[in-house]
Amino acid sequence: MATANISPSAPTLSNNSKRTSRLSSLSNVALRDQSKPHLFTKSSVNVITQKVRTSQLESVGTTSSDDYGGVIRRLQNGSDVRGVALDGEPGRTVDLTPQAAQVIAESFGEWVTERVVRDEKDGGGDMAAGTRVQVSVGRDPRLSGPRLAAAVFSGLAKAGCHVVDMGLATTPACFMSTVLTPFNYDASIMMTASHLPYTRNGLKFFTRQGGLRSSDVQEICERAARKYVARRLGIGGTGMPPAVARVDFMSAYAEHLRKIIVERIAHPTNYQTPLKGFKVIVNAGNGSAGFFTWAVLDKLGADTTGSLHLEPDGMFPNHTPNPEDPKAMSLTREAVLANGADLGVVFDTDVDRSGVVDSTGVAINGDKLIALMSSIVLREHPGTTIVTDARASVGLTEFITEKGGHHCLYRVGYRNVIDKGAQLNEDGVETHLMMETTGHGALKENYFLDDGAYMVVKIIIEMVRMKLSGIEEGIGSLIRDLKEPAESVELRLNIVTAPSYAKGKGSEAVQTLKEYIQDGKLKGWYLDTCGDCWVSEGCLVDTNEAPADIDAFMYRAKVSDDANGQHGWIHIRQSVHNPNIALNMQSSVIGGCQSIAKVLLDSFLLTSGVKEYLDISQVEKFVNN
Repeated sequence: MATANISPSAPTLSNNSKRTSRLSSLSNVALRDQSKPHLFTKSSVNVITQKVRTSQLESVGTTSSDDYGGVIRRLQNGSDVRGVALDGEPGRTVDLTPQAAQVIAESFGEWVTERVVRDEKDGGGDMAAGTRVQVSVGRDPRLSGPRLAAAVFSGLAKAGCHVVDMGLATTPACFMSTVLTPFNYDASIMMTASHLPYTRNGLKFFTRQGGLRSSDVQEICERAARKYVARRLGIGGTGMPPAVARVDFMSAYAEHLRKIIVERIAHPTNYQTPLKGFKVIVNAGNGSAGFFTWAVLDKLGADTTGSLHLEPDGMFPNHTPNPEDPKAMSLTREAVLANGADLGVVFDTDVDRSGVVDSTGVAINGDKLIALMSSIVLREHPGTTIVTDARASVGLTEFITEKGGHHCLYRVGYRNVIDKGAQLNEDGVETHLMMETTGHGALKENYFLDDGAYMVVKIIIEMVRMKLSGIEEGIGSLIRDLKEPAESVELRLNIVTAPSYAKGKGSEAVQTLKEYIQDGKLKGWYLDTCGDCWVSEGCLVDTNEAPADIDAFMYRAKVSDDANGQHGWIHIRQSVHNPNIALNMQSSVIGGCQSIAKVLLDSFLLTSGVKEYLDISQVEKFVNN
C-alpha cells in the first residue's frame, strides 16, 4: 500500500510524544463552509482572566473541594467524560448539564491552545500567541446530543477556538478529522456514551497525537471545576452565540475506507467494486454506523440486503448497540443465516468497537475477535507482539504463540492497552495490534486508533483475499485452533456509598484483596505478573522509571487447588464507568469458577470488612447456585 507521512508542518502538542502515523492520500474530498467569519478571539479567556477568576474564588473562600466543583470532577471517566444527560434512570440525577459541558469544552479549548505549536513552515509560534485553534465536534444520535452540542460549541468559542460541526459522526472519524487532508483540525471532541443507556452522554477528546490520557482529562476537569464554581457564583460566563462552520467529513472518511479496501485487494477483474458477489449484513444498532453500509459497502459492490437497524435513533429501541450484547449478536446471526451472507458486522454506538459473525453463524467477539485479528496481523507481520487486557484467556495466549507471535497481557482499559502498544514500539518492540476483549482494537498502521470500522475493513480484505486464493472456507476457519476456557464468568460488586466516596472505597477493596493474596490468606492464589511486559503486581504498577497513568486499581491472580492444580484465574478491578467492582473469572474445569468464587466469599468478602460498603449478593448467589 502506498503511504504518505503526515506533513512535517502539522501542529503538534509540545508535551506529548509523537506517534508514527501513516495514511493513504485522499482525492476529491469536499470541504464546505470553511470560510465563515470568526466572531470570537482568545482575549476573553486569556491567562490573565484565569488568574483574576482564581483570585475572585479565593476571596470568597471557594476551595478545590467545593461541592459544585466535585460535580465536574466526578464526570471524569478515565480518559473521557461521561454522565447522566437526561432524566430516566432510577437513583441517578442529571449531572452532565449544558453548563457542565460548556465549561469542560471551554477548558479543553484552552488546554489545546496552550499546547499546540505551529511548525516554522506554518508561521511558527505557539497557538496562544494569536493563531486560532480549529476544533471539530461530532456526536452520536443520542437525544441529548443537540442541546449539549450547543453548549460545547459555546465553550470552545469562549476559549477562542474556531468550531467545526461534523454533525452525526463516529469516534474514530473525529480523530481522523485531525489528520486527513484537507481538514487537519488541531483537535476534536466526540459526544457519545458508547453503549451506555440513552440517558447518558459524554465527551471524548482528541489531538493529532491521538486520544487524551487520563491525566490530561483530569487536568481539564480540574480547570473546568473552577470555572463551574465561578459560574455558580455569578463570575464570568458571558458571551455571544458562537459562529459554527459545518462540514461533511463523514463522506471523506468513508472515501478513505473505500480506498484502503480497493487498493489492498487490487481485484484482478473488479478493481473498483472488489466486494461484488459478497453479501455482508451490518447491524448498526441505531447508532452512528449506518454510513458503513451505504457509503462504504454498497459503493464497493457488496449486497447488504437484510442489514439491521441502520437508521439513527437516540432511544436505541431494538437492542444495546454493543458487539458484546447477546441480543445484538443473535439478531445478526439470524440475518446472516437467513440471507446466506458471507459476513455479519455488529458495531457499537460510536463505532470504535465491532464484532463479526461468520458465514456459519458463529459469533466472533471477545477472545475470538482478538484471535481473528491476530491471525491476520501475524500473516502480515510475522513475530509481532500483540497487547491485550488481562481478561484474555490462556487459550488465546497459546493461539498467538503457536502462530509465532508474542502476547503481552496488560491492564484492563482500552486506553491502557493502546498506550502500552505505543510504548512497546517506542522501546523497539514491534507491536502491530492492541486489543481489549470488549472489542476495542487498534493497529500501528492506523495511528494506534481504536476504530471498529477499520477493524472490519481488515477482516473484509482478508475475506476477499481468501476467496481469490481459492479458499472456500470463511473467515471463521482462521480461528479453528483457538482453545476456549471451560468456564468464564463476570460478576459485579456494587459500592454502596455516596458517589463522592465510591472511587476511594473501590480502591480500598481492591488493595485489601491484594494484601490478602500477598499474605497467603487465600490458599492457592498468587498474583499474576501476566508475562514479560515490564509489569509487576498483577497488571498494575509499571517498573519503568516513568510509570504509566493508572485509571483504576486492578489485579489478576492465578488460582490453584488440590483437586485440579492451577486451573484458572480471577481478575478484580475498580470500574471507571460505574460505582462498582468487576470480577472476572476463568477456569479450565467445569465448576472451577464457582470454586474460585467460594474461596473469595468465605476467605475475603465475609472476613475482611469490605462487605460494609460492598454489595456482595451477586457472588453469594453464584456460589449458592
